[in-house]
Amino acid sequence: MNSTVLVAIILLLPLFSTAPVQADTWDQFNGTTYRLSRAEAEIILPVEGSNFNVTLPVKSEIRLFDSKGEEVPINSTVDFWRGTYKYKIMVNESVEGHLNYSVPIHDQRFFAPVNSIGSVRVFLPQGYTTGNHLLGRPRPTPDEILEDGERLILVWDNPKTKAIDVGYYKNEAPRTFLFIFMLLAFLGGIVVLEYVLSIKKLKAIRESVDRDA
Repeated sequence: MNSTVLVAIILLLPLFSTAPVQADTWDQFNGTTYRLSRAEAEIILPVEGSNFNVTLPVKSEIRLFDSKGEEVPINSTVDFWRGTYKYKIMVNESVEGHLNYSVPIHDQRFFAPVNSIGSVRVFLPQGYTTGNHLLGRPRPTPDEILEDGERLILVWDNPKTKAIDVGYYKNEAPRTFLFIFMLLAFLGGIVVLEYVLSIKKLKAIRESVDRDA
């Protein structure tokens, strides 16, 4: 099997053997959610109580919502320590709901620590996918892959790992990459062919000179 065919197979071979299923119950999810856009990740963190601690790499606006989706007033303090911002969120009475905040992301790769027991889901940006060994794939392998409209959702049920690492890319990236690779292979073949023909031509000229000598 030549290298062009081998790379084509790798590019087009999906990481997952089953196709994504339609997400019809994703709003019942009880875990940490990451909604990725091109520049940032919106984080929805389930909480219960009256005091919460959040550690972030950058400053962010943190909001608290109850189980009905209504925003709850909060008091917060933040301390900067060893490159991270440590937030302490306080409310007047116990609340069951979720904290909402955002952090920037870069380079079509998302990394999230898993700090507590619970499920995790990641919404990829619209028009993006994952699962290719060369262009980007999630580690560890998700337990479930869903679709919500044009967005792909990766779900881990109580992941037994310290972090989740997701590389992703535009839907058309494998076809584009394969086209460029095959074009370069074609051009390389032309260069090799011209080289071989030049060697043969020079050899023929030398043999002709030797005969005339």
